Amino acid sequence: MSESAGTGPHRSDPSWPTPGCVLGQGRYRLLAELGRDDRCAARLWRGRDLMLEREVALTLFIAAPHPAELTLIRTAVARALRSARLDTPGAARMLDVLEPVHGDGPTVAVIVAEWTPGCALVDLLDGGPLPPSVAAGVLVPLAGAVDAAHNAGLVLGCDHPDRIRVTTDRQARLAFPGPPVSSGSRDDIRGLGAMLYLLLTGCWPLPDGPPGLPPATLGTDRLPISPTTLRPEVPVELSTLALRCIAGPGTGGGVHTGSAARQVLELNAVTADEDLFSLGGRGGRVRRPIDPRRAQHLRRIKLGASMTVLGAATLSILGYGGMQVVSVFTDTGGAPLVIAGSPPAASSSAAGKPTVLPASATPVQVKTVSVYDPSGLGSPDHQKDVGKLLDGNPRTGWSTDSYFQQFPSYKKGLGVMLSFQMPIAAAAVTVVSPSPGTVLEIRTATSPNARLEQTTLIGTATLGSGSTRIPLRAGPPTRYLLVWITTLSGTKDHHQSQLTELDVQQRAT
Repeated sequence: MSESAGTGPHRSDPSWPTPGCVLGQGRYRLLAELGRDDRCAARLWRGRDLMLEREVALTLFIAAPHPAELTLIRTAVARALRSARLDTPGAARMLDVLEPVHGDGPTVAVIVAEWTPGCALVDLLDGGPLPPSVAAGVLVPLAGAVDAAHNAGLVLGCDHPDRIRVTTDRQARLAFPGPPVSSGSRDDIRGLGAMLYLLLTGCWPLPDGPPGLPPATLGTDRLPISPTTLRPEVPVELSTLALRCIAGPGTGGGVHTGSAARQVLELNAVTADEDLFSLGGRGGRVRRPIDPRRAQHLRRIKLGASMTVLGAATLSILGYGGMQVVSVFTDTGGAPLVIAGSPPAASSSAAGKPTVLPASATPVQVKTVSVYDPSGLGSPDHQKDVGKLLDGNPRTGWSTDSYFQQFPSYKKGLGVMLSFQMPIAAAAVTVVSPSPGTVLEIRTATSPNARLEQTTLIGTATLGSGSTRIPLRAGPPTRYLLVWITTLSGTKDHHQSQLTELDVQQRAT
């Protein structure tokens, strides 16, 4: 590690740095400045390692000779050193750090990283916004890098477009590490959304962007206009992902993990048999041969998503058939399983008439209720209202967010997890709802945070308007019951369901 970032004569020159300057006791030569991050006085240079005869990426933190500014760049360097262990295709590997030295001129610290051949991210826009599937494919590795960094307790610093380069095989990469001291993990997620918004629209949606990029047009809510509104060919799920990544804390709809963003990007990325291109010159698009390894990888992604849906459907069918066979030979003592059917007339209350419970079932008190959303795509829908499901007032309740597309396009589903003081043998769940067409599954769970595939289906029904009683298959007692929404009410671009009351009945012992 070098002791000094620069030499005295260069650092006292007000025009410093300029191409040809050398840093690190003569080891690194500056070749060309490629961008600036003015939020932290960082300049982004392509340079050359004169000792190893290779190109490198140099992030220069430059500060006036003032104690406060010197402290900031020392903090930035210390933070960068912690990130040196990060090894992911979506971020350039750090090679060296030149610590700041206070002298008679500006103080500079340098982070040296491996060079990323290709072009700057903004050069992709020379021909206009990208096709949506191409934009998604470009950003997949960057989302993976965000996920890897956050899992390691690090901040990537990918919220400024000048820091991102695109490799010759169309993979976005953090080329200039060293985030501002004030950046946090939330800024990485916002950066992902901003990069996607930029590639889809050609506009930058966050403040303090590069001066050469047009800012995003804001709607009446002072938020960026949806990419789908600006370009109808943009899939709603990509548009929603961009906006929810950009959304600030407290909005109730933000994306919180790089893994969640990567999943949506992968499912919308180009497939191997589509018209792919490579980067040439200033980002011009030329046809290129298909990479068999990448084609195989993309096919696995598409196949995996399809098989997940197919597997879920198959298990539901087999499970239902198996239960019918078992019911021929055994008497479970419970009501039959209803598969996505309207409740029978005798099981629904109409015109305000109360539901009549069979003598073998008694009401049971719910201890706690919470929104269950295993997708990781944002804060739980209207968590503050979920307690109204148990207040005994059918005029108040809980609702999902409004979704542009029906489940499972953006999420597999959404639910409400009920817990009880002690294990119960549930006989039925009565749901009061003004959202006809909503399809519910009732599932038992081993814990309030169990994965969906770890839960067990015991009943399902399509809700009518008003009260619907869902009889449940008999099974082992459980302390946790999941009310899982697989289909929302509504049409076109407004899919939303509301539940106003939940009542659970248990089998008499």
